[in-house]
Amino acid sequence: AGVADPLQGAMRLGLIPTVAPYVLPAVLAGLSQQLPDLNLRVIEDQTDRLLTGLREGAVDAAVMALPAQVPGLTEIPIYDEDFVLALPPGHALAGKRRVPPTALADLPLLLLDEGHCLRDQTLEICRNAGVRAELATTRAASLATAVQCVNGGLGVTLIPQTAVAVEAERNGLALAYFSSPQPGRRIGLVFRASSGRDESYRRLAGIIGHVVAAGHQVELV
Repeated sequence: AGVADPLQGAMRLGLIPTVAPYVLPAVLAGLSQQLPDLNLRVIEDQTDRLLTGLREGAVDAAVMALPAQVPGLTEIPIYDEDFVLALPPGHALAGKRRVPPTALADLPLLLLDEGHCLRDQTLEICRNAGVRAELATTRAASLATAVQCVNGGLGVTLIPQTAVAVEAERNGLALAYFSSPQPGRRIGLVFRASSGRDESYRRLAGIIGHVVAAGHQVELV
């Protein structure tokens, strides 16, 4: 394999901002243990910029929400995770387990800025539920900021299951869970199809999936 093996040299790995802060500690530890020759460089950025980086060769592989559906890029699904409703402490829905997505019509929904796929996914959930969400005027550049605004009573927001341990517990938020089928997202690894490194990237995706699943309630795919 030598230098040709991407798992034995420098790799520029992209991650979207609603994944990176929550899975990186486990992923970095797992990769250093299982791939000691991998010299990893992390690039956190929004989906469109990571896709541009992949196409232009500035990023080798990226962890993002699927489907990316970009010609010339290969997608390897890693895990599925549910979205959880983050609420101010003491909210009427706090602790509920079967909240219908239609309930979003009556809640001031905090969204991330344009360019975050989580923003688009949240709006898609509302569309699928046939509701026009009452959008809060507050907009956040990061999930951490959105959660702090929720804690301050400025609205509610959706957070992925992998973010619950960090964001909800740190901020003392109330949580509610949606009724089945629960809205969620699929996270996967995307890379250039022309790289000829499918086998190595499948191995990388497998390691990422197992370390994330060990610490979070996600379903490997």
